[in-house]
Amino acid sequence: MIDEENLNQTIFEYADEKYGEQSKILFQKYIDEFPEKDLEMPNETWHNNFLAWLLFEKVLPETGMTIAEEFVVNTTDLSPEMKEKVLQIKYIIRSKFIVISKKGLILKIKDMKTKDVYNVKLCSTHPVSPNTLIEGRIHPFGEYYRFAGVFQMSISPLILDPDVLFGAHEKNELKRFESILLRRSSSLHTILNKYPHHWIDWMCKDYGLNERLKKEKVREIKHKIVNDLPQIVSNLPEKSKEVLVFCIKQGGVVKYGQLKNYDDDMDFFWNDKNTPSTIGLLRQKGLMIVGKMVFGERQFKVAFIPIEIRDCLKSLFSTQM
Repeated sequence: MIDEENLNQTIFEYADEKYGEQSKILFQKYIDEFPEKDLEMPNETWHNNFLAWLLFEKVLPETGMTIAEEFVVNTTDLSPEMKEKVLQIKYIIRSKFIVISKKGLILKIKDMKTKDVYNVKLCSTHPVSPNTLIEGRIHPFGEYYRFAGVFQMSISPLILDPDVLFGAHEKNELKRFESILLRRSSSLHTILNKYPHHWIDWMCKDYGLNERLKKEKVREIKHKIVNDLPQIVSNLPEKSKEVLVFCIKQGGVVKYGQLKNYDDDMDFFWNDKNTPSTIGLLRQKGLMIVGKMVFGERQFKVAFIPIEIRDCLKSLFSTQM
């Protein structure tokens, strides 16, 4: 099965099988078109970037397609989702970017030329920090962007970008609300009362509620979640449902580290749209709370399913329990 983990390698193997004998000819033929041909990089880095450009950006006159597009046409075991992601890769953005913030594998970066902001998902952990300057290429890939190549990275203490400062403030505020102390018997009503006003307002808008006072909003959000839970859950992406099933199997509370394989790209100031992240969406819907809980003599960061909806979730997911 071709997935995000082995996609690039599979495309490389396809290209090698079909064009391997022509590789020297292709190199000589198209080297002058390579946008980064004059950049100073280590030889291996330069050749990797040339290969990525040749596979994903260069339209070959013989086919009228990139090699990646040709791969999509000729590969039968690609899911529709993966086909769409491969076809997005050619929309490359080249620039210098500054890292605004990082959470897990998600970098929020800003294009230093256009000032546009992108959420980029890394393929693996990397010790990159806010205020890092990255010269390279990114491309859309589903809900996030991915790096297509990195030419240079540096940290400049002379650049004090306001978005970096704002990102640090946002990270601190989010951390503060992720430190809410939870008990195994904590109710959704009690937890929502501790949420910042703009989270409650966002949830009301998302659920189509029009109450004026916070206590009324909290009451109606709780009623909406409890009464309409089957419909709310049915509209969730499959990965978000997976997380709910996993947590319910563990009794409704899990240590946060157990969910490390799922995205939790969460901002403190929520945008108009639902977050694309697996856990973040559950948090915005009020189906999962991230906070602190005491185990023995220590506090741990946990993911908590509100007690009011656990029995209903068990029933909804009974075939998977």
